[in-house]
Amino acid sequence: MKKSYLLLICVLSGSLLLAQEKKILDSINFYGALPIQVAIFDKKFELQENGPLIGTELYRKLPQGWSVNAKLEFGLHLINGTNFNNSANTSADFIANPFLKKDVFSSRLAYFGIGHEKYGSLTFGKQWGVYYDIGGYTDNFSLFGGSANGIYAGGTDGGWKGTGRADNAVVYRNKIGPIELGVQSQLFSGENSYGVSLQYHSKFGLSIGASYNDGAVISPVDKFVVDIGSRTTNFIAGVKYEKEKYYGAFTFSANDDAIVLVDTAKAVSFPTYGYELSLGYSLNEKWSFEGGFNLINERESRTVFLGDYYLFHLILGANYHITPETKLYLMTRFSSSNNSEYVDDVNAFVFGFKYDFNFGWKRQEK
Repeated sequence: MKKSYLLLICVLSGSLLLAQEKKILDSINFYGALPIQVAIFDKKFELQENGPLIGTELYRKLPQGWSVNAKLEFGLHLINGTNFNNSANTSADFIANPFLKKDVFSSRLAYFGIGHEKYGSLTFGKQWGVYYDIGGYTDNFSLFGGSANGIYAGGTDGGWKGTGRADNAVVYRNKIGPIELGVQSQLFSGENSYGVSLQYHSKFGLSIGASYNDGAVISPVDKFVVDIGSRTTNFIAGVKYEKEKYYGAFTFSANDDAIVLVDTAKAVSFPTYGYELSLGYSLNEKWSFEGGFNLINERESRTVFLGDYYLFHLILGANYHITPETKLYLMTRFSSSNNSEYVDDVNAFVFGFKYDFNFGWKRQEK
């Protein structure tokens, strides 16, 4: 199956580069991100990747306001180092052997859909879920972040649960004036999951939103995680402001199931509250700065950690933009945590380089 996906990407990108007619260039896009970094943490000095990816998308306008679209996106795993980027997680990471080298290619997105200017869009396949419509407010650092709101459940991409890149998802979205609505269902064999999001976007750059997700605990998650039950819920609310040089966002979540790996054969689940803050400032075309925090508090004291699970990450960073598509970044994370997994419990200092490319018609979409 992966070979078929890669062949399709090659065919589409080849068509793009060789096409002479403008209508092809308006419809097919080949894009990617190539970041690499060196990190200092826990008395180690390590070469790492930071979520490299490639993808292609198709968008075609049809008569009477209709359109069709499709996207294939793959994560690249070229360096077998520590992963500090939650968005680089895959569906298989939850139960994978941590010492097993990852495949070079992993599926991130694979969906198609149909839309209408008035009636909204309907998409089918692996895609960003409606919970991420709000979770994405604060999951936007150059590195780190996205740890507190249950998006990447159990160290995965959130696909099984629907909070991240949802598997087997059918999603309806529509925007009516300043109101944006998202409704989602995951259609697994015998089990269904559901989600809904609602946002208000003001003309002053302020957005307010909330989302609720009710997910079925499917196999093998139910066999691997202690005390997770048959269903799990997440609620998130957030506010963001984005205008000119400034960005600020805050999200709060109530989660049934923070999942922590106890050993290679068992993980535990427990309810938490999550808080994330993301701030950004662009000084000029060359320099931008970012900062914020991720905080998790255990909601109950009767769990395996007796109420003593705690995670706090303070995140600070600076970016130097060589070109709009090319930047150097310097990121630091200070961790203060109890009973968290190793990758979440270390302070880290990272210097990296990232190049984004986009050939074809640039369409703003997740």
